[in-house]
Amino acid sequence: MIESIRKRNGEVVPFHQEKITWAIFRAATAVGGDDWEKAEDLSRQVVQLAAGKLDGTVADVEAIQDLVEKVLIENGHARTAKAFILY
Repeated sequence: MIESIRKRNGEVVPFHQEKITWAIFRAATAVGGDDWEKAEDLSRQVVQLAAGKLDGTVADVEAIQDLVEKVLIENGHARTAKAFILY
């Protein structure tokens, strides 16, 4: 489980999956989506992937963003992924 994340400024703060969910949901709404439950499901996939790759280390924002893009594309949400990248 991810407990902390390193922000771009180097600060380490508590990790909150809800922030990923909100970012995915906002990107989805930018392209016409409105499925909060799907955003939650996708964010769970991101966290599971991250937990497996990080193995107890502190996550960094860029690594999590890369995983969000990967999960979105692998789940057929390329337009949302593009909006996420721009967001």
